[in-house]
Amino acid sequence: MTTIKLKDCANIKTGKLNSNAAVKDGAYPFFTCDPETSKIDYFSFDEEAILLAGNNASGKFNIKYYVGKFNAYQRTYIINSSTNVLKTKYLYYYLSTKLPQFTTLSSGSATKFLTKAILDNCDVAVPPLAEQSHIVDIRRNIA
Repeated sequence: MTTIKLKDCANIKTGKLNSNAAVKDGAYPFFTCDPETSKIDYFSFDEEAILLAGNNASGKFNIKYYVGKFNAYQRTYIINSSTNVLKTKYLYYYLSTKLPQFTTLSSGSATKFLTKAILDNCDVAVPPLAEQSHIVDIRRNIA
């Protein structure tokens, strides 16, 4: 199994909107740093993605997986695989195990921030694709 930096195997970007862009009965998911997914009337992304909160007062960064049309808050990271040797769904489960480490590494006093530099330098274990699929199947059955 190889280990590579997240910046070398994933696309990492953020949304562009303020959290007050949410509407009550919007047509699309709107991912913010809140554990609850909001709604919005328009989408900016249409892809398979990991949505990772970039800030939180307690340093507890929520993570979600989504496929389809959505929008995102400016401090929400949108992450997906940039290589054919890494499945995005496997990466989601893998990064889920890193949340305590992200809390430890986050900066800020009143609000904890997860910076792109922290994400870029996160080590990712990359097993063969068949093993990634097996891990995803096991995790899917647990949840």
